[in-house]
Amino acid sequence: MNKKTALILLASLCFTAIIGGCGRTSSDNSTSGLKAKKFYWVQSLKGHPVHQMTQIAFTEGCKRLGYKAEIIGTDNDDLSGTIALAEQAVAKGDAAGMAVWTGNPSWNSFIEKASKTGMPVILPHFPVPEGSVPGASGVISCDPAEYAKEAAREIAKAIGGKGTVAITQGSFNSTENLVAEVFTKTIKQLHPAVKVLPPMEEGFDAPKAISRAVSILQANPDVVAAFSTTGNGPTTWAGAQREAGRKVVAVAMDYTRVNLDLVKDGSVYAVIGQPLWEESNGAAELLDKLVRGEKIPWWTKLPAPFITKDNLGPFLAVLDKVEAAINR
Repeated sequence: MNKKTALILLASLCFTAIIGGCGRTSSDNSTSGLKAKKFYWVQSLKGHPVHQMTQIAFTEGCKRLGYKAEIIGTDNDDLSGTIALAEQAVAKGDAAGMAVWTGNPSWNSFIEKASKTGMPVILPHFPVPEGSVPGASGVISCDPAEYAKEAAREIAKAIGGKGTVAITQGSFNSTENLVAEVFTKTIKQLHPAVKVLPPMEEGFDAPKAISRAVSILQANPDVVAAFSTTGNGPTTWAGAQREAGRKVVAVAMDYTRVNLDLVKDGSVYAVIGQPLWEESNGAAELLDKLVRGEKIPWWTKLPAPFITKDNLGPFLAVLDKVEAAINR
């Protein structure tokens, strides 16, 4: 898929999800007894700006389809605490379905147990092979390997195929680990002269993340580019460049308002447009289909375009529509 096609598709997906121009509405919900039930969205680190966007998208999808939505999870990055909350939700018996933000095989036992109650479980954002998570009904996400390859190509081009590239991750999880691995492999294949540093963990506290990125720049004066695999990455690397007094080609994740503003003002070179709204809104759509007995593919795959200052327009327009939908 070329960049223009991906942009058009992404904007179209967001627009139709927001205005309810696709899929069923609550008036179509003919399955008896479901209106009193709800879909759960399970996600730790609830206050993270990227996570808040996904929660709003899921809630909008549920509302459009005639379900109540409930968001559960811890305020910090607490896996065991979030699993405990999810187990309590299942025990209530009012769940018609559940979307679980995983990224860690520690979720597998819970998902298998939850599915045995008869409700479907969708896994947004973190693609895994079919059959690897017993009880899961399907995955909706982009392909991390594909956007990792594109990031490698674009960064290598921007630095002229020479220099050192730093990698940072929000945490060491299955998806970010894969992205870092594919990115490194692709760079080395295309430009053997480019050195790629081992991934470092940013964490989710902005001042600490910036400090860690500054330490990378100070310890490696040959770093000319940075690739962050998390939505906090633009803030991390914009802050690190400012504090270290160094300019690097920084690429990170997610088209939140603050991240696009950093691309717009040149603080970061680009962000990768993970389809956060689409995969979260779409998770509600998939749960509804499963509740009504429809079959779905294991992986509902979405595009993730590379967003630079030159093609910001469609994504800023998407955010305008999202914010308008939230405030209406």
